[in-house]
Amino acid sequence: MNRLIALRAILLLVVVVLVARLAQLQLITTDAQRFGPNIDVTTRRYLTNQPRRGEILDARGRILAESVPIYNLAVVPGQLPSATTAPEQRALTLARLAQIADLPATLIIDPASAVETMPDLRAEVMALTGAPLPATTDSVTITIAPADSIGALTLSRKYREVVTLVNPIEQLLAQANVRSYQPVIIKEDIAPELVLALRENTNYLPGARVVEGFRRRYPLSSEIPSLSHLLGYVGRINACELTAVNPASSWLRALTDVTANAPVCGLMTKEIEPTSIGLPPYLPSDLIGKDGLEAAYEKVLRGQMGIDSLLVDALQRPVSGVTTLRPVANGHNLILTIDAQFQAEVERILQRWIRVGEERRLAAKEAHKRAYAPIVAGVAVALDPRDGRILAMVSIPDYDNNIWVDPKRIAELQALLAPPSVEAQRELQRLAPFTNRAISGQYPPGSTIKQFVGAVALQQGVITADTKLRDPGLLRLIERSGAEFILPNSVRNRDNGLIDVRDALRLSSNVFFASVAGGNDQAVNLDQRALRIPGLGIDQLVEGLSWFNFGRATGVDLVGEASGRVPTRAWKAQVLREAWTTGDTYNTAIGQGYLEVTPLQLAVAAGAIATDGTLYRPHVVDRIVDENGQVVQQIPAEPTGRIPVEQRHLATIREGLFASITNGLGVAAREVCSGLRIAGKTGTAEFGPILTTADGRLVRQSHAWFVGFAPYERPEIVVAVLVEGVGDLNDGSSTIAVPAVTQIMQAYFGVTPPTNPPSICPVLP
Repeated sequence: MNRLIALRAILLLVVVVLVARLAQLQLITTDAQRFGPNIDVTTRRYLTNQPRRGEILDARGRILAESVPIYNLAVVPGQLPSATTAPEQRALTLARLAQIADLPATLIIDPASAVETMPDLRAEVMALTGAPLPATTDSVTITIAPADSIGALTLSRKYREVVTLVNPIEQLLAQANVRSYQPVIIKEDIAPELVLALRENTNYLPGARVVEGFRRRYPLSSEIPSLSHLLGYVGRINACELTAVNPASSWLRALTDVTANAPVCGLMTKEIEPTSIGLPPYLPSDLIGKDGLEAAYEKVLRGQMGIDSLLVDALQRPVSGVTTLRPVANGHNLILTIDAQFQAEVERILQRWIRVGEERRLAAKEAHKRAYAPIVAGVAVALDPRDGRILAMVSIPDYDNNIWVDPKRIAELQALLAPPSVEAQRELQRLAPFTNRAISGQYPPGSTIKQFVGAVALQQGVITADTKLRDPGLLRLIERSGAEFILPNSVRNRDNGLIDVRDALRLSSNVFFASVAGGNDQAVNLDQRALRIPGLGIDQLVEGLSWFNFGRATGVDLVGEASGRVPTRAWKAQVLREAWTTGDTYNTAIGQGYLEVTPLQLAVAAGAIATDGTLYRPHVVDRIVDENGQVVQQIPAEPTGRIPVEQRHLATIREGLFASITNGLGVAAREVCSGLRIAGKTGTAEFGPILTTADGRLVRQSHAWFVGFAPYERPEIVVAVLVEGVGDLNDGSSTIAVPAVTQIMQAYFGVTPPTNPPSICPVLP
């Protein structure tokens, strides 16, 4: 019995204590009651200082990307008047800040019927907004101009039963979800006059703070918009990027992060750094490189954030000054291989020849050519074949990357990201101004591929330099399916007789290169006297093209590079569910069918032909320097391989490429016309749907290519030009792409055309 009484007493005591504690939690009104006698106990907290992002400069030191110092208006939540003890003062402070920051507020009248029962309210709202109230039975939501923030606050206080003012800064603070001692930026890049006014009136704006920051700017991009594809841009880091760039402290943590974000972000790589516990390198409010060099060299350009410390009380309010624990380490600068002046000239030249292509389209005699989509796109890549330095890279259409970082141009950006109509969306998709076609565009190379097919055939012993094959103008064979396959020549279907590989390059003979690749032993239109050869076959051809790195990314120091495509038997069986045919091998050998390359791939491979067979990794950055100009890293020439083709075979191919200019259709590049000794290969690559002409013929539109090098004896530059859709507009390869490359080389070497050229030389615009 005594034990039962004791147990009841204990239970009663526990209930009394719990009830008392609950009452205390519900009735406390002061910070001292809530936190007890330890409210004055301080805790050390940490703040971060963002580094200044490094600059990007051209080869002559002209600034292409810079971080311009700006002042930002920020709010420290813990220093604002309390929403509990000083709500009126807090509301007034935030209304003043919203007015200064030019942030519109929201006025809510609920219920809307209050407007009918309070005529003074209707009049005052109309006087404040200058517009009649909408007729509705629901609540009324009104956007208040920043200049009227104080008036709206007064109105909400007067009619507090039915009117609520939603301050935008309160919303920003809630979204930021930061500690009370951390500043939240509410307005970027405020005027210097406003900075002085804010600093002189801090007593009237408790919690307001001026924070120094930076804004990215691209000084030459409006003048030379083709730089935008190279430079890229910066933007606010997203959740997937934040997960990827912040290292994990262990492999288990990395696996957890990657797995948790896989449904949204897909598979990603994540660095593991055991010492990464603490403040991560990137915060949710940070900027990060999104494209081009800004993304490729993000770690180099960003620098390292600084860390400060301060003391806060139990309410997380600052109670001490700031102490620097780790100073800011600003980002390094990039010095490019590209001269902005030469880049601008290449851009002008390419634009000029794109316009010529459009003029030809409009003036074409054939109706189906006039119906082509407007000629608007092209690519030009210039590099040094001796070390892989990219000298110019132009992709048109282009854009001004300042639209990503200049708030005043947000309308331009929105127009590009979200066109207003379906037709505008389709046109934007066709133009693709954000795409760097030089590294991401994948095109059939046309006859430009023949130089590589010839080199492989020579090395594999399928032909010798003096082997002569019969070219009757077309090649006809019967496929295993019984269907007839006819391969016409690229320029004209005339009988070229017996030709060797040099003649074949000069004439751009489809028959010759199809024969060395797929064999002519199955052809039904060759007489018994013609030399029959089995050819390389698709497997050997694929292997040979891989020597030149086709089908693989070049490794250029830019993001977004495509790998192109070298089709194989397995690829066709897997993707198209069809067997490989000899006709497929023929098409691959002449740069058609399923073969695709990027303009940069083609230029790099041509550089190996032009020199000693060495392939170099192309690069845009020459060196990395610190903010004092001291070299941190010199980017060396990086050979990625040497094609296994004997020098005598490369010399044979170069002779054919030189003959295609001196005795071929590339007249504009001849020395008597250009003042330079240029060698190279044109290409006309069909694409798009099959069209029917007025006389019933089936045709396709085509691109125009030319890739060349100069000087012929000791090449210093390789230039590849592609103008989309002009191949069949008066032989655009010879009369558009060749002159474009010629003028680019003249600009590079500072050579002017001869004063009195022969009559065979075309007059170039």
